Amino acid sequence: MQQLYNNIYVSGQINPQDFPALQEAGIKVIINNRPDGEEPGQLDSAAAAELAQQHGMQYHYLPMANGQPLPDNLVADFKAVVDSGDDKVLAHCRSGMRSSVLWALGQVAEGQVTVDEAIEAGQGAGIPLHNARPMLEAAR
Repeated sequence: MQQLYNNIYVSGQINPQDFPALQEAGIKVIINNRPDGEEPGQLDSAAAAELAQQHGMQYHYLPMANGQPLPDNLVADFKAVVDSGDDKVLAHCRSGMRSSVLWALGQVAEGQVTVDEAIEAGQGAGIPLHNARPMLEAAR
């Protein structure tokens, strides 16, 4: 888990054994950007939602498939969850890249960060958002 910006953290796939540590770290909201069934054996969204509830966390399933067009409202829905309060939010996918791109698109589109600031935030979290520059530029 890496801090991307303020209260938003990103990570790769989480597993059932991660929930106690996430709770201890103060995570209050989980956003799952990984489609169910993307990889054999991954934690599915229904089980993750139940685990999140058991650990006092909100859970949002907002999948983004690799190589597919963004679903309508996905960026807006992601941003609404992130902006809904000051709680620590963990967004995850396979590597953290899709979650970081969704965050960056929403922030850049609303003028809350520049494209360069979004890319720097990604770099600080170990996510190479420079590859998403054309998409981020188009979101401005």
